Amino acid sequence: MPEFDVVGIGSTVYDTLMVVDHFPQEDTKQRGIETRIQGGGPCATALVAAARLGLSAAYMGTIGGDGFGRYMLEDFARFGVDTSHVRVEEDAVSFHSTVLLNQQSGSRTCIWNPGTVQPPRPEELDVETLTHARALHLDGHMLDAAVHAAKLCRAAGVPVCHDAGGVYPNIERLLPHVSWLIPSEEFALKITGEADAPSAARALMAAYHPELIVVTQGSRGGIILDAQGLRGYGCYRVEVADSNGCGDTFHGAFVAGMLKGMDVDSACRYASAAAAIKCMRLGARRAMPDDAECRAFLAARGETL
Repeated sequence: MPEFDVVGIGSTVYDTLMVVDHFPQEDTKQRGIETRIQGGGPCATALVAAARLGLSAAYMGTIGGDGFGRYMLEDFARFGVDTSHVRVEEDAVSFHSTVLLNQQSGSRTCIWNPGTVQPPRPEELDVETLTHARALHLDGHMLDAAVHAAKLCRAAGVPVCHDAGGVYPNIERLLPHVSWLIPSEEFALKITGEADAPSAARALMAAYHPELIVVTQGSRGGIILDAQGLRGYGCYRVEVADSNGCGDTFHGAFVAGMLKGMDVDSACRYASAAAAIKCMRLGARRAMPDDAECRAFLAARGETL
């Protein structure tokens, strides 16, 4: 049985990325500048980022047997993410989305359709693969399976990383089983009711007791809270070409950094470097850096890991 550095359960999406010079008005036609087809989804894209950085990664979930699903399987293979634990529902429509990237403002607008694919049932998960991984990565989707997997992994001593980007229904069921909690600032404030990120981080730690919390704040960097206390981490100023996938790149790179033996602060710098490099390039997965690029990026700024 192959053992993986990181196994992921969560969303995987077929994305159509279209670059436009300005956002279109309703009921008009407009010519696009560039179109790219790519795989997406927070969990799936983070696995690709981890694989790009040298980890062995596997996706565990369900995909439709349509053209969207076939492309996603091919895209996982293209980037070295194992799909031997994926169940294909032949007659189902896969999760798909269209992303408009406004070249003028740098903003992105996403229109998505969840399709008809049913999430995996807890009893369908491969226990051996999960409990022999070095980390489990989740994004809050496929919740019943995610909670079951998180319980199994925690009992086996496998750290559970959660990309808490959105406050999904019943997400509180998952949070007590998370080791590395990485919420967006929006998530942290909304779920705790606190007025600022430091207070929200403390409230999350008191409520759910993860090993560490990293609150991401986009271009402002973020906040770390663990046994060493509360502190900030920075981000890197770059010329933004495409912000789509930057957060997912950060999560995958953070997991990679931790599994490479970095401390939390170094893993955040490593992940921030990976996200910054991706941000300078068009596209999500093809724009992701490898380990050497991240280290060179940091070295050019007088930083080492």
